[in-house]
Amino acid sequence: MSTPNIFVLVDGLGWEWLRTIPFLTDVAPYRRSLTTVFGFSAGAIPSILTGRYPNDHGRMAMFHRVPQSDSPFRNFSWLCSMPPMMVENRYFRHLVEYGVKGLYGFGGHFDLYAVPLRYLPMLDVCEKRDIYQPGGIPGSTTIFDILETKSVPYCAYSYHQGSDFELIDRLESDLTAGAGSFYFVYLAQVDAFLHSHADEPGLVADLLKQYELRLAKAYKSAVARHGSARFHLFSDHGMAPTRRTTDLMARLKALPFQPPRSYLALVDSTMARFWFSEETAHDAIRRALDDCEDGRWLDRRELCLLHANFPDNRYGEEIFLLNEGVVAEPSHMGAVAPRGMHGFHPSAPHSAASFISSEDYDGSLSSITDIFRVMCEYC
Repeated sequence: MSTPNIFVLVDGLGWEWLRTIPFLTDVAPYRRSLTTVFGFSAGAIPSILTGRYPNDHGRMAMFHRVPQSDSPFRNFSWLCSMPPMMVENRYFRHLVEYGVKGLYGFGGHFDLYAVPLRYLPMLDVCEKRDIYQPGGIPGSTTIFDILETKSVPYCAYSYHQGSDFELIDRLESDLTAGAGSFYFVYLAQVDAFLHSHADEPGLVADLLKQYELRLAKAYKSAVARHGSARFHLFSDHGMAPTRRTTDLMARLKALPFQPPRSYLALVDSTMARFWFSEETAHDAIRRALDDCEDGRWLDRRELCLLHANFPDNRYGEEIFLLNEGVVAEPSHMGAVAPRGMHGFHPSAPHSAASFISSEDYDGSLSSITDIFRVMCEYC
């Protein structure tokens, strides 16, 4: 019987959490931190699945700018252009979100959050397909494309099939049955929990204990069935407790410019991304945020070093990044800031991703892009 290879991606479980909380130390004694990529999970997870950086696979955040003719929301522009007081409610927002998913058959994850409807016909979403299936990231080769091409028997599990604990139960069942030689599990709910409880380490430790018991049980079942098993668990990024909030939108509203006519801004929880149609708006916004002690503008040189420079400016002509622990409130992600957030600079302590394994890689891994190479070793 071949040795099964188990890969578990736990969204948001960064190194700053694992280095202080005992977790699967018997199963995975080899552990280290990994540098994440700039942006959010929409870019980090594709970097794990392809071994490429955002400016190579093309993804960094959920929304990016496109000509209106290319926007999947263009068919709803008539609704989006109506007065906000008429359409900015959950009924019309659900109509647009589910209408676009149904019209185009989108199978990936996206959420409108609090992005104004009038902005949507100028935007596109990157995750149109299920990225945990072959062909999920057009233009890039993922681990699932390689598994399919090489006819490797594998099982992949994600939120599309159930809750985290349901997925771990399915993993254990398939390991016991010998359903494949390669197993990939994406667990999403730790990220959601940390967004709500990153300032309560005791609760985080209690939650991780539940995951530890279930994952250790699945691993032991694999060893009992096959005689041995290789186990790897890693994250896409970390999660920083929120230290304070800042109102970037108030600074923008105080200026004599109206979006989206003069400029378009997407205020994510940890950064504000801008596109300008008037130079005066560009200059005024640069000055308005220059004196903000909560963050700084990123220049092109730094974006290039972060492998996040896009010549077409799809993710912003200008990007203002908040310091670790400072979260925009309100933002286009929601009116109230979460108690934990990611998407800060990759060098920030809580940005570091984690990697733990039953195998010793002798310090050869440094970035989340290196996980792809590890997975390819067992294809």
